[in-house]
Amino acid sequence: YDKETKRWGYLCCKSTEKNGECTVKVEKVKNPDDSSGLDDSTDSEANLGTDGLEIIDWKNPPPELLPREKFKKAPEWIEHFVRYYIGIWEKKADDGYAGFGHMEAQTLKPLLKDSMKALEILIRRLHNPKELDRGEKEVRKGRETRAGMEGRVQKEKSVLLQLDEITTNSSNMDYLAARAGYMKLTLGNKTWNSTFVAHVAACTMKGAREYRRNRDNFNTYDMDPDSQKYMHALLKLVQLAQCIKPNPDQSKNNVF
Repeated sequence: YDKETKRWGYLCCKSTEKNGECTVKVEKVKNPDDSSGLDDSTDSEANLGTDGLEIIDWKNPPPELLPREKFKKAPEWIEHFVRYYIGIWEKKADDGYAGFGHMEAQTLKPLLKDSMKALEILIRRLHNPKELDRGEKEVRKGRETRAGMEGRVQKEKSVLLQLDEITTNSSNMDYLAARAGYMKLTLGNKTWNSTFVAHVAACTMKGAREYRRNRDNFNTYDMDPDSQKYMHALLKLVQLAQCIKPNPDQSKNNVF
């Protein structure tokens, strides 16, 4: 309360104008409970394109792939892995994929640009890992009265954790385990991927009986087309890593 003007005002800026703007600058404070592993007050807010999305700069990729143990946070490690192998991919494209087999070269050659665009989505979401998980949390209930006919909620494993496992296995040259992680990431734990309906005759001239099993809940891959794009692109990085450093143990390599 301002005794001189005899008006009520705001404590922060001492203004007595009801519709006036506050003149006190509020600094953005990092949330101590934020477990994303990255500071969300980086320069990315100023590095935005005309579409409002963060611009991902692929220049100056890491000169070497550091071990997973060098990174405390999973998002930092995954971004390091992606940037390193995109840099390697660009170099191999400039060299005409020298040293690659015919099948490997034909597989990777047309996919570089599209993979880079897809992985830009991944890097943006790694800067805010809460955006990675986009699966259904519940299934829509139908009109069925029998519980066995309803779909079930199969809890999806954290997308960030699965991406961490895929990239770590790839860096350890266990490409078969990385591929298995990709299959788990995309297919999930669902028992029924789609609704199944069967009709059988109840008895003569009395219609038919319907047997139904509704689908289980969709995971992130099922729900989000952008997630599908970066997951496909990440698999290509695993294939590229195998081409560059194949495991001497052939049982841990994948077939193109």
